[in-house]
Amino acid sequence: MIRFFKTPWIVRKWYPSLTWSFPDRQSIFLTFDDGPNPEVTEWVLDELDKLGAKATFFCEGNRIERSPQIAQVVVRRGHAIGNHGFHHLSGWRTKDSQYLQDIKACDEALNEIGIKSDLFRPPYGRIKKRQIHKLKSKRIIMWSYVSWDFDSEVSPEESIIRLKKAQSGDIIVFHDSPKAFKNLQVILPEILSHFHTKGLKFEAIK
Repeated sequence: MIRFFKTPWIVRKWYPSLTWSFPDRQSIFLTFDDGPNPEVTEWVLDELDKLGAKATFFCEGNRIERSPQIAQVVVRRGHAIGNHGFHHLSGWRTKDSQYLQDIKACDEALNEIGIKSDLFRPPYGRIKKRQIHKLKSKRIIMWSYVSWDFDSEVSPEESIIRLKKAQSGDIIVFHDSPKAFKNLQVILPEILSHFHTKGLKFEAIK
């Protein structure tokens, strides 16, 4: 299996209307998918706080309903939250009506705890062009680099080497999920330290 840490240029060209980076910003944009999860998300927040780093959490609606207080803590600590669907559906394999309803259900879960967001990240990064067209009210945020922290066949050391190639304006994907936690505990502190030493800030997407 070929794993691309950096998003291939051809993919970006195919979806030019989506946000892949912020080239005019002198910051790194850390993002976390598939939460909130009490143990993992709280650990991530504590690591970010050590350097005053801000990040963006793309949350699943079903997990928000299980751990609403964690989602609220994310916001209170100065981070951003985005929609990651209610059931983490692949847009490629899901009927448009069901896909859009799933996104709406996640928005409703966020609204229930007083959070509104126009940010959306497609689960797996898989979305059809006609689905994009129907999501005009959303800013669809993709990524420049993915950590593969959830993949047991990718070592944390390899991930760190690849992610250190990111530059200002790039968006990096991590996962605040139990599946990724073992690798994330090694990768995230190294990446935070690396870019902090280079003088780059860590911004939330707002």
